[in-house]
Amino acid sequence: MDDDRRRYTRYDNDQLTLSVARPGIRGILRINPTAECLNFSRDGLQFACDQTFQIGERVVLDLQIYDIELDEIRGEVMAQRELDNGQCCHGVRFCKDDKRLQKPDVRNKLLVIEDRLRTANVFPG
Repeated sequence: MDDDRRRYTRYDNDQLTLSVARPGIRGILRINPTAECLNFSRDGLQFACDQTFQIGERVVLDLQIYDIELDEIRGEVMAQRELDNGQCCHGVRFCKDDKRLQKPDVRNKLLVIEDRLRTANVFPG
């Protein structure tokens, strides 16, 4: 997305694995898209996939980088645009009302993910 609404620095992604699903019964009835995380910040991320999510739609995210895993983080689609390859790019903000995000261990894992991506961006492979 061209306009930057994030409060924290975005880090390009080379290592973060992402799974995206719709919450509730909609998520059970639909096949989850294959998603590629494009970048990450402490309060959200961008991903590309072959399915389109609507602005305002809630999503459930599973994140993994190396030995750090975060499951079922709730997010809201804040922006979306079509990419040249036919996929759709989605900007997602983590939901502040997600009680899991209030837990110290979850907040710590988000900080560790951010630190690992920052390090990878400063000292590329």
